Amino acid sequence: MTMGWQEQLRPGVALRGIVQQATEALIAMDAQRLEELALCCADLNRELEGARMSPETAADFRASAEDMELLNRILFETRANLAVFSRLHVMRLGEATRWPGTERDTTYGDN
Repeated sequence: MTMGWQEQLRPGVALRGIVQQATEALIAMDAQRLEELALCCADLNRELEGARMSPETAADFRASAEDMELLNRILFETRANLAVFSRLHVMRLGEATRWPGTERDTTYGDN
């Protein structure tokens, strides 16, 4: 059964959908979609500032806790992978400057 449009507009339900889509986009490394979702989160935060949270909204936010934790773990691992890739990039740049004039392919994965 699909959600009605009114339910989809509830902040907690919207947040859960955004978090799930962000997790999928991050796994797929879809940077453009991640940017769009970040803007959606910013809009949602602006809407919630100063607004009184209903018990229904609070329950929706609690229901999204598991999705948020998954996204947090994926973000943590992605940051760790980025750090490794950055170190590898610096090492490859260092190798390229040590042996100027050699015909080495410095793209990732090819030696």
